[in-house]
Amino acid sequence: MKFVYASAPLQDAEFVLIGVADESGNRSPRTGSKRGPDAIRKIAYERCVFKKKGTFSSTPVDSGKFVQKIHDYGNVDKKKLGKVIEVLKDKIPIVLGGDHSISAEVIKQFPDSTVLYFCAEPGIISSLQGYYSVLTDAEIDFGTCILLGVRETEIEELKHIKKKVLESISAQEFYEKDTDEIYEKIQKKVKGKVYISLDLNVFDPAFAPGVSRPVPGGLHYYQVLSLLKKILQECDVVGFGIMELTPGYDHDQRTAQLATKLLLEMISHYIKK
Repeated sequence: MKFVYASAPLQDAEFVLIGVADESGNRSPRTGSKRGPDAIRKIAYERCVFKKKGTFSSTPVDSGKFVQKIHDYGNVDKKKLGKVIEVLKDKIPIVLGGDHSISAEVIKQFPDSTVLYFCAEPGIISSLQGYYSVLTDAEIDFGTCILLGVRETEIEELKHIKKKVLESISAQEFYEKDTDEIYEKIQKKVKGKVYISLDLNVFDPAFAPGVSRPVPGGLHYYQVLSLLKKILQECDVVGFGIMELTPGYDHDQRTAQLATKLLLEMISHYIKK
């Protein structure tokens, strides 16, 4: 099944949706994130399309009618992801996982970009040490990254954060400060282009239970969306990804519904620089 809004041929598309049905980098006992990309496609059809007077129509996003041109590339092998992104040139890749190690493969394609990393855990200890990692495995400078929504860190990771080697905006700060304050902090750090990597466990499990590593005390939908709107409209975003939907643990499909809604809103609020 293709993404319901993906009606544009590849050559005409502004956005290219790429699924990566892979969880080989998962370090959690919860498995099944490889089914995440297709779960989002399925939910998008179920929640966005309805029949009225014999014709099919799609639901609008918050900003109104959905007019962006999207192409669904289908699911690709994780090892081929870099090459696929490389040939897209000026199009915006949207990568759906799969476990979050997939983000490391994407980030490598944007070496000069600031990475905005939404996740409950920092992901900065090498997977060679038996840990789940993204930023370290992508071999990028921590100084070009900003962690958002973090609330569960290893001792070694805390040392990096306390030394300001790595900028971190904790989940608690999202509750203590408003969106403008959070965005101002991001603005000071951003240099040039931006890539957004979002692990669904940045949300509180009450809203997104279907993830591989649920962590209490997370963010709610509008905290994340309000910030993303500013980023997508004011920063030079070169791509983004949504990871870690784990359908087998997704009670009442709450996480898939949230991920699909968030995906559509991110696309609709994107402004090309």
